[in-house]
Amino acid sequence: MIETAVTAAAGGACAGSAALLYYAEKLPGLAKVTNKLHTDRAQALLLATASAAMVATPAGAWWNENVNALNDWATSSVGEWTGLIITGFPALFVTFMFANDLVTRRVEHRTLALGAVLPVLASTIPGPVGEGVQGVLAWVITKIGTLVAGAFGIA
Repeated sequence: MIETAVTAAAGGACAGSAALLYYAEKLPGLAKVTNKLHTDRAQALLLATASAAMVATPAGAWWNENVNALNDWATSSVGEWTGLIITGFPALFVTFMFANDLVTRRVEHRTLALGAVLPVLASTIPGPVGEGVQGVLAWVITKIGTLVAGAFGIA
């Protein structure tokens, strides 16, 4: 289950900051500065934080409930191993692709989309690996949310 790591207000601030950085990269005078500041990586992490914060909203709670119900159905109806194949392996693949893009600095539109769906998909990874991924993701998202909330004066 996806836990509410940051508030919806902090998530909105993260989404707005990511959009601001995205458009700042397009400005001719700021391109060199944004490249040196690694704003592409920051955008991906800000979008992941904003996506995780949406769980604090009623729509996010509905989405969280449906994703978990689908995961439970896949695991119980189709079988534990088939449920793992249907939900766990794609989520692990997305996690590795996202991390690889951040490490190798090949942040593209795909990476931004992966960052947006990563908090939802991470909850479908079963077992200790899933708990580890969710723990690391929750820690990163909480730290980013706290920094952004502090920067914008959101309690």
